[in-house]
Amino acid sequence: MQEVLGRRQQRKVQTRAALIDAAYRLFLKKGYASTTMEEIADAAGVSRRTAFRYFPNKEELVFPDHAELVDKFDALLQPREGETAFETVRRGCLALARNYVVHREHFVAQHLIVRDEPALMGYELRLDRDYEALIMQALGRGRANRRATIWAGAILGAVRSTLREWLEGNGTADLVRMGRDLFAMFEEGINPS
Repeated sequence: MQEVLGRRQQRKVQTRAALIDAAYRLFLKKGYASTTMEEIADAAGVSRRTAFRYFPNKEELVFPDHAELVDKFDALLQPREGETAFETVRRGCLALARNYVVHREHFVAQHLIVRDEPALMGYELRLDRDYEALIMQALGRGRANRRATIWAGAILGAVRSTLREWLEGNGTADLVRMGRDLFAMFEEGINPS
């Protein structure tokens, strides 16, 4: 029985991966708006119905691991003994940067798909609210307050700007160093010179 469940689970993982791979190939080749779920299903070797069971819309195919990444970030933002709230957020963001480096090709492709598609840019901004809320919660140590809300928005905006620079450079720069530099700027205070 376990072997059957193991094979079934493995088949699910393979089907999900095939759908993501097919979607990314088609989005990069034809464009997001010009690609249909039916074409993605065909390219993945599954039925349209199966594709919709895994991904109810195309947006989720562009950001297939969002929920998992948010859960990881939430776990990373658990404070360690003696750590300030800022140090917790810095540590969590730098850990995510390392994940981006490991999965560079995926994130660069995702950026290429999103950057010219206004609907996806808006969708991505809505997803970023999950990260902002977690940063705010970490900075406020579980209590929402104006200061934590403002700093969370500032940090997320700076992180997005840093990521955009890294992605537009095809992910070749040292993202972790860029992140350390970013947080050093926050520690120094706002001084544009």
